Amino acid sequence: NSAYAGMILGYRCIGEDATPVTYTLTTSMVTIHADATVRFIAPPSGKIEVNFQAHYYGGLGSTLTLGISSAATYAALSGPTSQYEKVTWDVARYDDAIINQNWVITGLTAGDTYNYWIGAKVASTSNDPTIKYGGDSAGENVPLIIKVTALPEAATHFAVYG
Repeated sequence: NSAYAGMILGYRCIGEDATPVTYTLTTSMVTIHADATVRFIAPPSGKIEVNFQAHYYGGLGSTLTLGISSAATYAALSGPTSQYEKVTWDVARYDDAIINQNWVITGLTAGDTYNYWIGAKVASTSNDPTIKYGGDSAGENVPLIIKVTALPEAATHFAVYG
């Protein structure tokens, strides 16, 4: 069940050679954009890694939390426990950073199609913390990227989950 390990199963890039976009964050978990989604078919192992990249501006020092949603209107992937909502960046005042968040998801049904969205929230909206992406000239933002990669079946010392 590891024949697909390392294979990119789904990929979304928004903002490559495009006008920059700024998404102002709130204190509620909301999907970043209806297009901030990735669709894929689960590999035989039922295990994947989701990677998210974008530019984050932290305003007056607001902690960023990212999560995975099973719908375009935010619905925590793991139900009421929200296990896939993670503090991604805890910033000082006016910090900017390229966010690169990874999640490992196991227990998927091999061969089933999944669609995930990325949600975000901040602890405070002071000075408008934002997610920024895209650019069509020098000095602008990285594109927003969501990538799903197949992971191998668990194997002692080589692929460990838990």
